[in-house]
Amino acid sequence: MTVAGGGWARGALAALLLGSAAAAPLSAAGADWSARLAFEERYDDNITQLSSRDLDDLARLGGGTGLGCGSGSTDTTDHKFSITGRDDFIANPQVSAGARTTWLDGRPTAIGFDLSAYQYAGNPIKNYQWYRLSISQPLRRSKGHGTTLSASFELVPSFYLRNLRSDRTGEELPLVPPPRREATYRKEATQFRIDQEILTGRLRFLGTLGVEERNYNRCFDERDSRMPYEQGDLVWDPLGDQRLRFRISLRREDLHALGAGLGTIFTEDDVSSRRDIVAGDARVRWGKKGRQKMLRLHYETEARDYTSADPNDRFHFERNDRRRYVTLALQIDLSKGWFLTAEGERDSNRSHFPPAALGVTPAEDTTDYDENLYQFGLGYVFGSGASAGGGRAPVAPRD
Repeated sequence: MTVAGGGWARGALAALLLGSAAAAPLSAAGADWSARLAFEERYDDNITQLSSRDLDDLARLGGGTGLGCGSGSTDTTDHKFSITGRDDFIANPQVSAGARTTWLDGRPTAIGFDLSAYQYAGNPIKNYQWYRLSISQPLRRSKGHGTTLSASFELVPSFYLRNLRSDRTGEELPLVPPPRREATYRKEATQFRIDQEILTGRLRFLGTLGVEERNYNRCFDERDSRMPYEQGDLVWDPLGDQRLRFRISLRREDLHALGAGLGTIFTEDDVSSRRDIVAGDARVRWGKKGRQKMLRLHYETEARDYTSADPNDRFHFERNDRRRYVTLALQIDLSKGWFLTAEGERDSNRSHFPPAALGVTPAEDTTDYDENLYQFGLGYVFGSGASAGGGRAPVAPRD
């Protein structure tokens, strides 16, 4: 999706103006409010998570000549790449706004809104925006063993994945094998969470239920999906003062491809999968209030088993992937609400296929890849509250 020039800037300005206009009545009502503005510059060395074979093809064939999923196209060229290069620099402006109302005595309701845009310098087809609306409500007035319920809704209006073979286009032309087209989707996610304090100030449990839905363009209806998920986290603060924190989480995702088996002349891709994810992180804070520094190390491993029952679906039948994500992040608070951020992330995947699938045409979707991301940012927090919105956006929707 290509964003019209200045589109994200207009959205950010509108959010800021709305936040400023709401500040006076919120303060009059006794509510806390806050806002967070940030700008990060990121470098990604593999923006569409290409395998080593695909990277060689990109260097050999070149890119930037892909074709969208418009109806009536008679172009029979097999455009493998719409990107112009494997890597890119990404500008990432962010706006968050939050308010804590006091209409329930001793149980303030928190409402947050987050907006983040991703602008690729050399590959505008990868541009996308991310939005989140969240609300949380404590259930008890007691300071100990508190219980908080929260809900959130996330939206990515359009995200370019990569060029894939389109069965629909192949039927309309028709061609064997079918030509590739640009695969894009809209993503929505709804989530509910309970945050239960077990040991006052030291140990908490977070339970999460949610569902993610993806709606692909018409050329890839077989990839439309619905993915319910559940997650449990334990958060331990051994010192009881937020200086040191450990967190471990277990997550299960069950992705069901809604369009698989629609009955074209080609074998339908069935991207249905079951995913078990184990993650942990350690965070340390130090320094005086207002000038604190924070360092966080995060590690995540995912076992993804595809559940296609069709042996003709060579790229998903009895396939399993093992993914790993490692992140090291630093934040330095400066004076008067300013802060600096720096982050590095290493992502990797290894796919395993049954012997019958070895040696066939390479898979169209993501297989083995390595990806490194580095980013630096500057931000500013202001307002009468202690936080702004519901937190940072993910680096990118994960395939």
